[in-house]
Amino acid sequence: MTRSVRRGPGRPTKTDPVLEPETVLQHALEAFADQGYEAVSVRRLSTELGMGHTFISDRYGSKEGLWKHVVEYAMGPWLEVITVELEQDGRDDLERLVGAIRALHRAASESAHFARLIDQEARIDSPRLAHLHELLAPMNDTIKSLFERLVDDGRIRPMPWYLFYFLTTSPTSLYSQPPLARLMGRSDDADDHDLMTDIVLHGLLADATE
Repeated sequence: MTRSVRRGPGRPTKTDPVLEPETVLQHALEAFADQGYEAVSVRRLSTELGMGHTFISDRYGSKEGLWKHVVEYAMGPWLEVITVELEQDGRDDLERLVGAIRALHRAASESAHFARLIDQEARIDSPRLAHLHELLAPMNDTIKSLFERLVDDGRIRPMPWYLFYFLTTSPTSLYSQPPLARLMGRSDDADDHDLMTDIVLHGLLADATE
């Protein structure tokens, strides 16, 4: 039986094993999502990756630096698919808005750990929450503009923007809380994000009340 050799302290040498950034960031994402920022130890993360205890510090400088890289890594795919739906490509405002919400729910179903990380950070007023809010602001501003125009046109029920925001984003807890979802009978491979989007949006459209 062979044993893996953990790299010692200090900066890597030419003979050290190489970990792809995606491997490191995914492992860190899962840790931040499951444990919360304060409970995460970068030394322990380095050890779990089979590296010396300064491995992450050498590459990302600090736990905050690692967290920001994790957010950029995890948020990128979300923003990409949602931004595509928000593009002005001939569809009307409602089609773009529905497409964006549907893409959000799909992205959350495919990256439950990032949805859970956002849940963790949204509970406490902190610089990390401010950073998340700043990164999401361009997308949220576009969605808000669509929402306001649709309300003015009578196509969405009048309500404060914050209420619309939470009504459309809170259902992602279905993906960020998998243990509870399993207890309630949801299988891990359930393909239900489109159904959830339809149910959520049906209650928000103006003609749904007629």
